[in-house]
Amino acid sequence: MTIQDIMARQWSVNQLTIMGPISKMTDESARFRLTPETASAAFIALHTGEAIHRFAKMIFNYDSSLEAQAMGGVTDDGRMLDLSVVMQVLNSGFALIAEQIKQTSDEQWTEIVATPFGEIPRMGVLQFLMHHNSYHCGQISQAIKKGKLHA
Repeated sequence: MTIQDIMARQWSVNQLTIMGPISKMTDESARFRLTPETASAAFIALHTGEAIHRFAKMIFNYDSSLEAQAMGGVTDDGRMLDLSVVMQVLNSGFALIAEQIKQTSDEQWTEIVATPFGEIPRMGVLQFLMHHNSYHCGQISQAIKKGKLHA
């Protein structure tokens, strides 16, 4: 089994894990927050999808044309987000990374990549992205299960 195969399998499992709770969002639960200060489930999901697109630049030098709405210090202002757009951002991000993984050789996975959090091997940056996805998936799950609408 190649490093490319391992990364592709890990990415596929990460996508299944993340999209499970997210696919259960409804128009109502998408607006749920754990507290008035936290972001809504949909906003966190949008942030996660946008981060996947941003990481494509760091990991693979692929410049996504996606314009960020939930990153870079932006806070959730409570406006209703279109769930179909959120899902499209997530799905396109997962597909983008999957395609880039297929084009990355085993030698490239061990190359050092410059990131805002240091210089690490390319495979480490992908692992960081998967951790980021999982972290936010937990937040989304909790918001959907235990959150409520806050004024």
